Amino acid sequence: MSTGPAAHRIGQPSPLPFHLGTAALAYSQALMAAPLSDHERFPWHPHLAASAAALGPDLDQTEVASEIAARLSATVAGLEIWQRHPYRRTLHEPPVIWSEGSARLLDFGATPEATDPHGPPVLAVPSLINRSYILDLAPGRSVLRWLAAQGIRPLLLDWGEPSAEEAGFGLDDYGRRRLLPALRHVLEEGGRPVTLMGYCMGGTLAAGAAARAPEGIARLVTIGAPWDFASTRGIAGSFRALIRSEGTERAERLLEGLGAAFGMVPVAFFQSLFALVNPMQAALKFQKLARMDTDGAAAMLFVALEDWLADGVPMPLPAARDLLIGWQIRNDTATGRWRFLGGEVDLRQVTAPALIFSGRGDTIAPPEIAEPLGRLIPEARILRPRTGHVGMVVGSAARATVLRPLAEFLSRRSG
Repeated sequence: MSTGPAAHRIGQPSPLPFHLGTAALAYSQALMAAPLSDHERFPWHPHLAASAAALGPDLDQTEVASEIAARLSATVAGLEIWQRHPYRRTLHEPPVIWSEGSARLLDFGATPEATDPHGPPVLAVPSLINRSYILDLAPGRSVLRWLAAQGIRPLLLDWGEPSAEEAGFGLDDYGRRRLLPALRHVLEEGGRPVTLMGYCMGGTLAAGAAARAPEGIARLVTIGAPWDFASTRGIAGSFRALIRSEGTERAERLLEGLGAAFGMVPVAFFQSLFALVNPMQAALKFQKLARMDTDGAAAMLFVALEDWLADGVPMPLPAARDLLIGWQIRNDTATGRWRFLGGEVDLRQVTAPALIFSGRGDTIAPPEIAEPLGRLIPEARILRPRTGHVGMVVGSAARATVLRPLAEFLSRRSG
């Protein structure tokens, strides 16, 4: 095993001080609350109530402190295991059949796994925040290669890292100057209707395109795509409520300051927002890694996924403003004010059959945010797999709960 950390993992996960500080603060609060743990009004989680009762009335703070130290040590050990792990992504990219600016179109119908290079075409649209290879993460964990093996021809729109050409792009620019040209290329090359399949915010963009430019779109699929940001449930919802109460001007000034300082809104800013959704997640998952066989398949997948999470991309200021102010704060998508591809998006104008995946454990696009998208589209079916946001595309249950129904939907004959 390599003894030094990989260059792309140093200082990660970002923001590392936040993750470590949050864990230390949460455990410190637990230590201070320990003497009150036997009080009838102590806020034990329902799943822990029975175990808590067995602790007895005299919970030893020394034992609690010892357990806290062990967990913090495990977190640091897990971080070190990840940073030194020898895993490197080895999947070879398929051929590029179109490009414009930083964007490329990758043909997974030409991979060794493909069984029909002329199968039903599917244009996969990923998020703009993270790298597109989450849909092609690792051997045995690739949505696109699995679909190609089923006789489907997946084509991945890889947005790439924004260059000077895209520095002024808003979401509408990405739609008009990248998504629609890629779609036209697939239509002209294949001469048959295309399925649009979007993951995360890529699903929202795909739905917008299906509503505004439906010609040539045979079907629509969204996986964990957010739509209605009215919910204030959870930390992310509370954050939205706080920003709304303070007024959007402050958020806009913050984004403009970041854009002026860095040229674009940096990766670390988005990683900080994701960290706020579940502040303890990093500490707990690296504790889990510390307990794994570091040479095993589970650890390999863990490292592959963490590498992807750390490998973010900056976003042009106008696009970040559209996403964070227009969508998250003003809720332009659900209120009918989102302008995309030359007009306001009305999902009732989507004429293609649609399949909407909304993960029951999704904390990025939870059901109350994702499912309204499916309820607005006339011919939409909503599936609710018992998994999280990323789990829908790389988790152990993804094949049975997402990929198989997806392949069945994509393989039906078009009218």
